[in-house]
Formats: sequence, C-alpha cells, structure tokens
Amino acid sequence: MFEKRQRFGLVKFLDLKLPTWQADVRFRGRSRLIVCAVLETDTGLILVDPGPTSTLKTLERALTPLGGLQAVNDVVLTHIHLDHAGCVGQLATNLPEVSIHVHPIGARHLINPERLIRSATRIYKERMETLWGAILPVPASQVRAIADGTLLQIGRRALRACYTPGHASHHIVWFDDAAGVVFAGDAAGMRIEGADHIIPVAPPPDIDLVAWEETLSMLETENPKQLFLTHFGLIRDVKEHLHRMRERLRAWSDAVRHSLDADHESDVARAAVFHESEMTLMKASVGIADQEPYGYMGQPRESWYGLARYWRKQLI
Repeated sequence: MFEKRQRFGLVKFLDLKLPTWQADVRFRGRSRLIVCAVLETDTGLILVDPGPTSTLKTLERALTPLGGLQAVNDVVLTHIHLDHAGCVGQLATNLPEVSIHVHPIGARHLINPERLIRSATRIYKERMETLWGAILPVPASQVRAIADGTLLQIGRRALRACYTPGHASHHIVWFDDAAGVVFAGDAAGMRIEGADHIIPVAPPPDIDLVAWEETLSMLETENPKQLFLTHFGLIRDVKEHLHRMRERLRAWSDAVRHSLDADHESDVARAAVFHESEMTLMKASVGIADQEPYGYMGQPRESWYGLARYWRKQLI
C-alpha cells in the first residue's frame, strides 16, 4: 500500500496514528515547487494550501489512495495567494460540503476574487491562465473566517491558528502541537527540502518587514520541532533555519532599499540586477539537482517589486 501511495505522488512525513502526507502538485509540470499537506483525520481529509487550479488534477490523482477528493472535508489556508489557494473556488464547486478556513481579510477575497485577480494580473499579465488556471469565487456559506489563536478541532486532529503578517497581511501559520510541526506557508521563506538555500519570498502588494520580523520572533519563541514549507517540504533544523531566514530577509531588504537610490535606472533595470545577483548566489550555493526548483519558483525579480513597494511607502 505504501508503494502504491508513492506512485500516486504521496509521501508520508508524519507517521502518527492519523498520518500526514505531502502531495507534490507538480506546478508547471515540475517537481518540488508547490506541495500540499494532506492530514488524515477520523472524519476525512484536511488539505493545507492545495495550490492553484492548474495543478488540481495532479492533486486529485495523488489523493486517490486516501479516498480521492470526495474524502476532503476541510481546507486550511495559510493565505490566499494563487500558488497556495488558487484552486479553492473550484474545490468548493466540486465539494459543496467542504469548509475553507482562512484569515478574515482573505475570506472576503475568496468570496469575491475580483480584486485578487486584478492584483495578480498586474504581476503575471498574459501568463495568468497558464500559471494558475480558473479562479472561481467560493460561496460564503463554505468560508470560515478564523480568529487569531483559534484551535480548530477536526475529529481527533487539532490545529492552532496564529496570525503571522509580513509576507501578507492575511497570513496564518497552523500549529499541529501534538505532532510538533507548523504549517508555515511563506512566513519562513522558501527552501527546497534537502538544500540549505533560503529565499524570503516577498511579492507585492502588502509586504511588511516590521511585521515579518515579529512573525519570525514568534516562531522562534514557539520553537516547533519541524516547519512545513509550501515551497518546499519539511525542515527539521528549525532554529538555524529561522536565524538564516532573518538574515536573508534583511539582506534582501537592504539590497532593494539601496537600489532605489539609483535614480538613473528604471524599476525594470533595478529588478533585473537584483534578480541576476540572487540567481548567481543561488547557483553558487545549491547543487545542480536543486537549482531548477529555485529558478522556477524563487523569482527574486517579483520580490524586488514587493520590497520596493514597502520601502516607498515608508519614504513618502
């Protein structure tokens, strides 16, 4: 049975009485870009950050050994960015009994995604459909707005919600205290499982560096045994990871802030220089086998715009 599940793309990473799996949804047809956590309960499955609609068929196939999409009762979101939550409208259409758990700010944008779509289109332009697929509204009756500190009890699984702004104002991390793992979304950056390189993913529109530092401090205080990153996988050296994530976030922040002083350059040129510099650093510190995921998902160019927007708001 275990080998069968691996063939479908499921890998067990918490071997408890109620196991937890990771399902690589193979974004852009490639492995190790976006991973959905699949939590078994005694009442059905919980999905954490199921990914975009463009990869929903892959996720559906991965869930086959666990009962398929019909076994999903709850979807838990760290935030509503399309790489994490783009498929929830389609999931809600397919599964009219499923509950979507999300930050209150994110809730209204799931119910009416027009603003979310406009914001993403400014970044991705003509690539929107290819990257993300259809973005459908979620019926209000299926959306559950989550308060900070909520203990979400689903069968015998309990997840504790903590607001963690910085990457996004509506970001939540979810603690499975019994298992000693936190589903961290993008709050702790991007790091491909098995590699050491960390990218503090920082796209527009609402990066907040002060709040992000506070989020990292909270995670350090909580000191979970493991972090689960949507990009990509399980991190066990939590203390060291969070320390280096803070260093990398500050380094990116400083680099973008200084780039704004180059008055003779356009934003396109500034972002390109930053991107190339970070890609060079990545290639120097990451083995060849791990470079493709960083190259496809890291995208420092997009983060330059998110960090530049933050700094310009501070300097007005």
